[in-house]
Amino acid sequence: MTIGGVGLGAAALLAVGDWVAVARGDQRLERRLKPAVLAPLIGAVLLSHPDASTRSILLAIALAASLAGDALLMPPERFTYGLVAFFVAHVAFLAIFLLGPLNAPPAALGALAAAVVMLIIGRGILAGATRAGLRRPVAAYLAAIFLMAIAATASGLPVAAAGAWLFVASDAILGWDRFTAQPAATPRAAAVRRLAVMVPYHAAQLLLTAALLSVV
Repeated sequence: MTIGGVGLGAAALLAVGDWVAVARGDQRLERRLKPAVLAPLIGAVLLSHPDASTRSILLAIALAASLAGDALLMPPERFTYGLVAFFVAHVAFLAIFLLGPLNAPPAALGALAAAVVMLIIGRGILAGATRAGLRRPVAAYLAAIFLMAIAATASGLPVAAAGAWLFVASDAILGWDRFTAQPAATPRAAAVRRLAVMVPYHAAQLLLTAALLSVV
């Protein structure tokens, strides 16, 4: 098995462990496992590409920024700092795609998908963020993740595109839950919401890493 395969496998196992911790409401275990998922992915990038190409450096930065964001969004939450960390991650992912060939027809399809998501969900998230005094950082974040997803769609890498849109789905659920939805009525309902965020998020990181390891 390749170094990349080992890293992806380890990350997948840690992700499943984190989902179990979330389902059980075990915050102590989740606090340890959630940031740990990204560590083997970062290690796989660094060990698979010791020559440190521009794209491999950007991929490592994207994953490291995501790890920082995971840690910052754990209690005691520092939401704005976590938002900045994931903004950096999306800019790094976007830069990787921009360094490769992009195709206009799928880019147009990605832009259409982004517009639909923005109209259906993004407007509500942005309205809630405005009420919370976070309109500008949330708007900048939405722009970054949509541009990243559009570029991934245009890259000709279906696995990367799937990962990018799973990232959008995860953040759409998170944003809606935080800024628009009513608080969860029970701890079980809260756990279900958390799983709806974490499962596509970890799948996104795994798919993006798997796709980009072969091209960085």
